[in-house]
Amino acid sequence: MSAESHLQREIHQVGESAAGVFFLVLSYELGDSASAVGSLFRLAGEGGTAESILSTNDALRQLWVSPAGHLWLGSAEGRVATTAPIGWPAASGDLDYDVANGGPAWGIAALPRDRVEGLLPNVTAMWGSGDDDVHVGTHGGHLYRWDGRSWTQTRQGDGSSGQTIRSLRGHSIDDVYAVGTQNLLLHFDGHQWRQLLVPGTPTDGESLGGIALLDDGEVVVCASGAQGRLLRGNATGFSEFGRYPMPLIDVAVLGDRLLFAVWDGVAELSGQEVRIVKDNFKTSGAFEGRGRVFFTEPAAPRPQFIQHDPASATPWTRLKF
Repeated sequence: MSAESHLQREIHQVGESAAGVFFLVLSYELGDSASAVGSLFRLAGEGGTAESILSTNDALRQLWVSPAGHLWLGSAEGRVATTAPIGWPAASGDLDYDVANGGPAWGIAALPRDRVEGLLPNVTAMWGSGDDDVHVGTHGGHLYRWDGRSWTQTRQGDGSSGQTIRSLRGHSIDDVYAVGTQNLLLHFDGHQWRQLLVPGTPTDGESLGGIALLDDGEVVVCASGAQGRLLRGNATGFSEFGRYPMPLIDVAVLGDRLLFAVWDGVAELSGQEVRIVKDNFKTSGAFEGRGRVFFTEPAAPRPQFIQHDPASATPWTRLKF
């Protein structure tokens, strides 16, 4: 068996801008996902082929597309890279960011070491209101912010895996939410993070996951565990919306719909109920595009993701690469 046959490649995250659909592929030796490196691909146009636009030896883990369409990447080795024109230096030394097929140029910044153990931040979540206001969450519950001039640590977690930031989303620069794995719900008011009460009794093994932004200014947080759970609220407080017989791993908004990655398919909120709408593939992540949603598939035999586009003649499509 060749060395190549031991290499696992999987699509970890998907994003979309006017320039196309972008997806982050992690490559690693089987059984050693912690050492994965990332590469970025672009899918331009309907039915187009995927082309590599960035190869790197960096341990990329996060992809976020800013409102202006610029790409942001987060690394498990304490780095953030972006195509936004904000003056960061290009990769140097032993760090390779090899651009191909007309891909954009990248600037790279190093995050400050965390204030608990002095470790390089392992980036696990990203979101911003713009290229001059970007939040980064990490393993251990630490949070950082780029304000257009510099990176600062805005929250000190306890360093444990139970506080690892799973998702970051916000309505505006002074209304941002973050969730951590075990019972951690946070709000940022433009100046500081404040912990909010998680209502109700957690289900066995509960892990908070995705955040959905609602038009009325509230948010919905989903949770997975022995049961799925939905929480709804805002900075003044949250209440339990419902419990469901499936893990609600991640959530995406599509118009007035909420769609969930539930491992054994996709589910949708209907009134107070959550119902399975597709059950012929696995899902581990849900990512909002431009009028469509992308679902990543865990442990797929090849890099692939599911696209749900209700305006298409084929609303559900598996794209393989």
